[in-house]
Amino acid sequence: MKITVNNVTKSYKHKSALQNVTFTIEGPKIIGFLGHNGAGKTTFLNLLSGLIATTSGEILVNGENVFNAPSTLRNICFIAESGNFQEEMTIAQTLKANRFFYPKWDEELAQELVQVFALNPKDKVRSLSKGMVSALGIITGFASRADITIFDEPYIGLDVAARSTFYDLLIEQQTENPRLFILSTHLIDEASELFEEIFILHEGELLLQKTVDEWFEHIVAVKGSATDVASAIGDLKVIYQHMFMQEMTAVVYANGQSIGGQNISLESVSLQDLLVYLSKQKVRSMK
Repeated sequence: MKITVNNVTKSYKHKSALQNVTFTIEGPKIIGFLGHNGAGKTTFLNLLSGLIATTSGEILVNGENVFNAPSTLRNICFIAESGNFQEEMTIAQTLKANRFFYPKWDEELAQELVQVFALNPKDKVRSLSKGMVSALGIITGFASRADITIFDEPYIGLDVAARSTFYDLLIEQQTENPRLFILSTHLIDEASELFEEIFILHEGELLLQKTVDEWFEHIVAVKGSATDVASAIGDLKVIYQHMFMQEMTAVVYANGQSIGGQNISLESVSLQDLLVYLSKQKVRSMK
């Protein structure tokens, strides 16, 4: 399974949501698709799912453009943050409709997960809590067995135990039925250990695409006096920097380069912290 994104731009009347985004994803793999609010994540996932068209550029799945391609889209399951199901349908009717749409649908798994999440098949979608709707989305995503399965903030309203069940299911399904999972979430600390590759969008552009093994070689926090830090990082691109008690911290793209110098310390940067730094950068740029 291969997704090829070529110079994709998506513009609306008053703003550009994505700008010349280009990358390739190959699976099976679990992808962390990350970014702060407004970074362009959901727009891209809607494009990948064929729900909207690009302004320019193209998205190909195994060489075929996804927009207006029914045979390709039947192998892509997109569980969005909301609005996935008809409110007047029951859980049973919803799953039955999905069974007809997805050619690889696993009915046995669907019924098993209805029990796991303690849902009543006779309940209508409109009567469900947010957590129950999220559980229905999770069931649909896993039971679809779609070659590309996308979860965009899949566990709104679910407690810690239910989220843990989701993570366990994700690992189990990737072992039993490997596919390309794309997970977009703000609960990065919880999910980060699942990711095999990380994509970060920032201000509508692809900021970073790295495997987990590459991550700690490319994103580094350099600490020391302002003079020593500036000397150590040279012309490396700075993501974020701040001063506290006469000590400067600069988070930089090391790109595998060795960073050395006197009176400095180097620290790794977690995914969660990087997203916080990017959000602060956005707030500053808006002032």
